[in-house]
Amino acid sequence: MNRVVALMRADLAQPPPAGLEPLVERLRGHAGGALRAIVLYGSCRRSDDVHDGLVDLMAVVSDYRSVHGLGLSAAMNRLLPPNVYYAEAGPDDARLRSKYIVVSEDDFRRRTRGGLEPYFWARFTQPCRLVWAADDRAAATLAGCRARAAGHFARRARRLGAFRGTASSFWARAIGATYGCEIRPEPPGNAERLVARDPEFWDALSETLLPEVEGIEFTAADDVRVTAGAAHSMLGRTEWWIRAFTGKVMNVMRLIKAAGTFSNGLDYLAWKIE
Repeated sequence: MNRVVALMRADLAQPPPAGLEPLVERLRGHAGGALRAIVLYGSCRRSDDVHDGLVDLMAVVSDYRSVHGLGLSAAMNRLLPPNVYYAEAGPDDARLRSKYIVVSEDDFRRRTRGGLEPYFWARFTQPCRLVWAADDRAAATLAGCRARAAGHFARRARRLGAFRGTASSFWARAIGATYGCEIRPEPPGNAERLVARDPEFWDALSETLLPEVEGIEFTAADDVRVTAGAAHSMLGRTEWWIRAFTGKVMNVMRLIKAAGTFSNGLDYLAWKIE
């Protein structure tokens, strides 16, 4: 697992796209001294263009009370993390727009370690960038959490049933399964395109992680095999059906909660549902 942690640390350390400074200052102003790290993920990370839609950022904080106070926002973030916020920053002719989540270090550790819902462990197995960190311990914590998330993701992917193919196909199948846990539609082939965007990362993750996962036979970056009997396949399908149902319910709850934290939150909620 130490090799996986090192891989995640190296991935986080790659330079993010230029121009994020106004958003970083905006988030630092929101979270204050409780801010531990800011992480870039999502489509703008993949396109390397911070003006390409909404910039997805995660603000990792030491605790919710220091950020939200004693009100409902702190309680909702503890109950159903993360809270989602909208921010704009920068000059009018180069305006940056961001959708950012706020999560505590403790919640990030817990939610990337496992659990039924894939919101954290699937999303942050994927490549992302460390935009800002309070200290080296914050960066190390993120890398360790992502390594555990990847291990859990691979074990859950094994529960999808028998498989024989490339490492890229293995991860694309796993990511595609998590799309079924959300209410937003994804175009056909989107998981394959997502993996193809970062082939070196997924090949390196496969080489370091998959040989350690029980039930997965890995001989090379282009040869992954999962064997599964009838009982294993049936249990796996049931598990993923429950996960899909639970994930959709959680998505709806987060959208309702986001309506209270977004500027023009009701318009955002209607747009997401549409």
